[in-house]
Amino acid sequence: VPLKIIEEFANTLTLGLRLYGNIFAGEILLGLLAGLATNFYSQSIFLGLVGTIGAVVPMIVWQAFSLFVGTIQAFIFTMLTMVYMSHKVSHEH
Repeated sequence: VPLKIIEEFANTLTLGLRLYGNIFAGEILLGLLAGLATNFYSQSIFLGLVGTIGAVVPMIVWQAFSLFVGTIQAFIFTMLTMVYMSHKVSHEH
């Protein structure tokens, strides 16, 4: 009985933590790219512009990749939720 109770909470918790981890990792990478775009302005304007231009392309690519990954994650998490819910409402014979 205690393991069944832990399993009930663990399924929901792991879904949420996986989604949070994936979103958080993407935001960290965007923060690093934004830092690349702005860090070098303290040294010189030329280095700042080079850093900004060097960060624009990876940011655009990462945003496109994030949309793709977000679509797949939405599908996977919806499927996992449906499987968990179907196990709860199914009648075993």
